[in-house]
Parts: sequence; structure tokens; C-alpha cells
Amino acid sequence: MPKYRGAHRITVTGVQAEWPQRAVVIIRGGGTVVVPGVLGASELIDAEDWDLAVEYEYEGVWGPSVRAVVGRWEDRGGVRSQVVRCTDRDGVGNPGGRSLVLRIDREDPRPPAAPEPAPASRWSTTESAGRQEDPGRGRVRITTSGSGSGLQPSRTSDTSTGSGGFTTASGGWPGRSS
Repeated sequence: MPKYRGAHRITVTGVQAEWPQRAVVIIRGGGTVVVPGVLGASELIDAEDWDLAVEYEYEGVWGPSVRAVVGRWEDRGGVRSQVVRCTDRDGVGNPGGRSLVLRIDREDPRPPAAPEPAPASRWSTTESAGRQEDPGRGRVRITTSGSGSGLQPSRTSDTSTGSGGFTTASGGWPGRSS
């Protein structure tokens, strides 16, 4: 049966069997975890090395399933998953790989990252003249572009605005009085 390393969640996603089913996790250097073969049963296994075995019960004795088909790892909604389909016996009327169906999801052992803070509102030089509003403060700033933009400076109203520790004043042409 498959061997795994690290944190994984085992979930029973299908059962079509005449006899009770179960998944058995054998943790190397540790214990054993049993996942009952009941639709929806789930266990998180977080161990360095572990093996997965699938068993069925017949006449009060648990034994290994005759076949397990281990699917490829696939990305599903941002989670790496694989499907394991098990058959408890061969023969007529056997559901063929559906006695027990398990989904193995690789768990990310890292805690979820904290969301990044929203960027602070900042004034910046723009490529064109215009009016900008700071949504956090309800203030207005009138700006003109820097050199090389092709725009000529124009006379603006005497407006002084303070924001973020700096003040910008605009009062017309340099050297001219109003």
C-alpha cells in the first residue's frame, strides 16, 4: 500500500461493500490509527512517515483488501489530492474498486498567512494635472505634472492641503502676485 510523509487528511468518499471496511494507518515508530469505512469518516494524520492499508471484515476477522488502485496526485481547489479505490474480493457482483473509496488530501502544515494590510493612501506626482481626493481623509489636492510631461504650469487657486506629514501650497506663477 502507499507510503506517506507529513500531514494528510483521509476521508471516506464511497462505500459499496457487503462487509465492513476500514483504512488502517501505521505510523512508523508510533501507533496505529483506524478510519472506519463509513461514508464521510475523516482523520487527519500528521506524522513524519506512515503507511496506509485497507482492510475488510469477514466472519469477524479483519484482512487486507485484495486490490487497491492509487490514483495520481491532482490539484483540486488549491489542495493536492489523490483517490484510493479498494476491492475487498474478486468475483461476480463485486463493485470493482468501489468497496471503499478514500480521498487523501495533502495538508499544509504552515498556519495560514495573515492578510496583508491595505496600502496607506499616499499622494504622488501624476503625469497630468488634476484634482485628487484622499478617500481616507476627504481632502482635496490639486497637482501638476513634473517636468517633461509636455504640460505647461497653470494658475491654480490658493489652496493649501496637509496630509501625511507634508504640506503642499499652490498659489500661481512663481514671482507673480495675485
